[in-house]
Amino acid sequence: MKNVVIVGLGLSAAEAVKALVDKLPTEYRLVAITASEGYWPIASLRAAVVPGWEDKPVTSVDPIVPKGSRHLLLKSTSVVELREHSVVIDRAHSELGTEIPFEYCILATGSSYPWPCRPEAGASIEEIKTGLRKLQAEVEASSSILVIGGGPVGIEFAGEVAAMYDGKSGRSKKEITVVHGQDRYLMKDDGWKDGFNHSIGSQLDGLGIRTIFGTKVEDAPKATGKLAEGKQTFRLSNGQTVSADFVFLAIGNSPNTQIIKEFDAAAVNEQNRLAKVRPSFQLEGHDQIFAIGDIVDLPESKIFVNAKNHGGVGAANILSLIHDASTPTSCLKAYKSGPKIMIVSIGPKGGAGQLFGFVVGSWMAWIAKSRTLFVDAFQKTYVAA
Repeated sequence: MKNVVIVGLGLSAAEAVKALVDKLPTEYRLVAITASEGYWPIASLRAAVVPGWEDKPVTSVDPIVPKGSRHLLLKSTSVVELREHSVVIDRAHSELGTEIPFEYCILATGSSYPWPCRPEAGASIEEIKTGLRKLQAEVEASSSILVIGGGPVGIEFAGEVAAMYDGKSGRSKKEITVVHGQDRYLMKDDGWKDGFNHSIGSQLDGLGIRTIFGTKVEDAPKATGKLAEGKQTFRLSNGQTVSADFVFLAIGNSPNTQIIKEFDAAAVNEQNRLAKVRPSFQLEGHDQIFAIGDIVDLPESKIFVNAKNHGGVGAANILSLIHDASTPTSCLKAYKSGPKIMIVSIGPKGGAGQLFGFVVGSWMAWIAKSRTLFVDAFQKTYVAA
């Protein structure tokens, strides 16, 4: 049996699985390898604050690979080494052992980020839900919250706390401070307009959230959560101080490209640590290896719709190569980078965004993202095609 290996089962990989599972020739099988269950970072911030939301950002990946079929799902398993025509996993499989040969491989290893934006590798669904409930309780028990990092993640977490603890229904307001190393929330050099930043700032100000720009927190905690020692005073690099009894880390996002770098350092951009790919999503220099999702070096926003499209294009090209291995790269399906768009939610009713060059405010953000955080679309991703 010839293998098509998929490493990771995030959104882009899930779309690739669904595109391949019923279309692979009978002599091929899919081997999907994942260390984690399905997880939806966009909803994780609300789930860390609002009781009842803890079940929304997590789902089982089991349905996506049909039981009883020739295809295999290896859960709680990590790839520790990438080779030219095989991957090495960290735990032996009863049939495959620890080295799995492949005809084609899709790498969709995603990115690392502090909890709760990403769960611990191997965590069960119940462990993730329990962890989110613990954060909810810690936020409720806190009086002053320090958010380290004022990019989209920090903004959204601060907005969720302020919206939940608004001084109504017996929920006392929290003192929320965001410390951001840049001089604005979203950088102009990245294509984000002044109006986008102004809309975010005015809404955060209206919620009583203080932002301190152009400085960093010295001796920051290593993890998000309530401080065991109670309220502490943190010194900033500009000499100011901030006191808090709960700290949220909104920094530290990093693409998981280490196995690619160890395999072929030339296939990873040294500046941003992203994988270099052709328009076909083939890894540069390696026709049989594809890379999709958050790890690829493309001039586009890292958003749900783009990730879905990656999976479809990569899968289509593998099917083309299986049909005719001599198909030149120029004849494969070419991906066109998506537009520079982003919506930042600020609680369930607020937010701001930039869509196709136009700045939009809270009403459009509510319609497009803030009210649902695309939870239904996430849950449907892992339902078998």
